[in-house]
Amino acid sequence: MAKIAVVGECMAELYMQGDGYKQTFAGDTFNCAVYLKRSSPKDSVEYISVLGKDSWSKKMTSCFKEHNLDTNYLDFKDDKTIGLYIITTDNGERSFSYWRGESAAKELFTTPVLEKIKEDISSFDMIYFSAISLAIMNEKGRNSFFETIQKARETGVKIVFDTNYRPKLYTNTQKAKDIYNEVINYCDIVLPSIEDEEDLWGVSDSNKIIEKLKTAGVKEIILKAGKEDIMYYYQNEIKIVKIKALENIVDSTSAGDSFNGAYLSARLNGDNIEDSILKGQELASKVIMHKGAIV
Repeated sequence: MAKIAVVGECMAELYMQGDGYKQTFAGDTFNCAVYLKRSSPKDSVEYISVLGKDSWSKKMTSCFKEHNLDTNYLDFKDDKTIGLYIITTDNGERSFSYWRGESAAKELFTTPVLEKIKEDISSFDMIYFSAISLAIMNEKGRNSFFETIQKARETGVKIVFDTNYRPKLYTNTQKAKDIYNEVINYCDIVLPSIEDEEDLWGVSDSNKIIEKLKTAGVKEIILKAGKEDIMYYYQNEIKIVKIKALENIVDSTSAGDSFNGAYLSARLNGDNIEDSILKGQELASKVIMHKGAIV
């Protein structure tokens, strides 16, 4: 049985259904955690975050349990709550409106449970997080997190980073670049997209993107390089997997998160890169046929 830690923020999600809104819980790392667990029900998927102590936070904790996620490293802040976002879709493509000013998840890796995480971190097989996870942390929390994943990696834990770039979460572009340039040095697997790389760096050359990550010591790179191609780097080889374009898009929310969950599940269970990519794409093709992040 594999043991995976997923670090980030879950939020209240609202999306249109009929004449009103449906309320659920979602967030990029949480979505990945749910789909990873569904793909590998025998594996332990631990969701690490910080919540408030209000009724919404209690409902969210129950939601984690309903999705069979482990919650041994949740922490809670008296004066905080959870964030909220609303999905708006147009022909399947989504846009988001966010409210996260009082989100407790901003305190990630600064709360008392941090010491417990540091003590136990080498017991995990994999740690997964995203650029959103890093962006919402304060400076102190981010530095503590970097120290933690460095230590974990030294003991053999695989460190996985999704470059899910959201410009509004940073005070300026240079700050985002500085964080990115630091964190890739601690990662074994990176899951970037051409869109994220273009938005942050203005770079769309797939080979340049892979070369930068490879130079930083990343061993496994899965680059979503267009609507139909996925390029990957592994064991000093770069290859392209032809993928059928996603169709029947109702809501593309969580397409990448679900891909990541199924891909990592397959890799943890011994599948090769190309088979794992196909499993990721198969799940994403189902998720985008439904509204909201979690089917």
